[in-house]
Amino acid sequence: MDIETIRRLSLARHLYQLGKTSLASPNDMYLFAAVNLLQDAVEAFLIALGDHVKAEIDQNTKFDKYFLQINEKISPKELPFKNKLIRLNRIRVDSKHYGIQPARDECERVVVSVREFFEEASSSVLGVNFSTVSAIDLLDDGEMKDLLLEAKMARESDDLEACVIGCRKVLYVAVEHKYDVSKFKEATPQGIFAALSYAPYYARDPQYIQENVKDPTDYIVRDHSRIDQDLLKEGVDTTAFWNVWRLTPEVYRSEDKQWVIKHDFGKLDAATLADTAEYVFSTVVDMALAIHAVRRAVRSKQHGRYLVKLAREGVPVYEKADIDSKVTATTPVGMTQIDTDYRVEGLKGDGPFWHVSQMTNGTWLWGFVFNEDVA
Repeated sequence: MDIETIRRLSLARHLYQLGKTSLASPNDMYLFAAVNLLQDAVEAFLIALGDHVKAEIDQNTKFDKYFLQINEKISPKELPFKNKLIRLNRIRVDSKHYGIQPARDECERVVVSVREFFEEASSSVLGVNFSTVSAIDLLDDGEMKDLLLEAKMARESDDLEACVIGCRKVLYVAVEHKYDVSKFKEATPQGIFAALSYAPYYARDPQYIQENVKDPTDYIVRDHSRIDQDLLKEGVDTTAFWNVWRLTPEVYRSEDKQWVIKHDFGKLDAATLADTAEYVFSTVVDMALAIHAVRRAVRSKQHGRYLVKLAREGVPVYEKADIDSKVTATTPVGMTQIDTDYRVEGLKGDGPFWHVSQMTNGTWLWGFVFNEDVA
């Protein structure tokens, strides 16, 4: 199966979910949106099938002709639910072009038929599960993709608990790990360690942790406003993110890379999972796709390694570009050069200062070196 087929199947599933959501609204005006979205979902799916079997379908092909062209290619098989889906198309035409409101009970029957059509045709023609076939293959190799593949396998084996836990791990890797305050539990880190945390400032404190962290998942202290801002930059639907966050159990990854799962019985109840797992999985896949698309589009500078020679041993590393600021570290005996990424004038007009960052013997040297200490 090629990438374009996967894209169209993902689109069909997305449109179907939107249509189903519209149908759930008590406002009858949403029935118009529901039937149009469901019909668009079916058409996207039929185009995917047509491309896959190389049926003669083009932009002028009528809706009912999709079935004829595809059936010719898959004979002796035939696409199921033809009459019901043609009826959906009729309802859609009446609603869109003549303003006739669809009947709610008929829409509710149609949405079931559409779902069954997707499942049966995906299995018989494409040899895949419609619920789990996804654009995961479009993702770059990496941990997010690996976790989604694990969740996909769990979904296919009906292990819905493992599926939603895997999806929550994706959220953790993509977003939540940045809000881990465990590194602050004994002392307040300085320099690069503090800069790497997105958690609110009040939570980066040993006393806060002592008073508020009751289990490992409490080490994640989220800044909701910042998360929303970052998600929007990455092209992720913030409502979808928080929906998944509410529907899935919290997870945490310890320093030794072991996963801790909060087995929330309400979220992992079998009846609940039957209603939520499919939504969670497809939504997380969509989020991962959005994140990867944005990250691919962003052009980053090339990272080289730049070194500055030191004039002597025991050079002080200042917290700021100011020789009167706190000395955060001193270069060890034997160090003759150090990594640097830029040079800048000092806060008091002196300098210049060299910004340095290097791990040496388990200690981070991070801050500024005065120009007089440079060879």
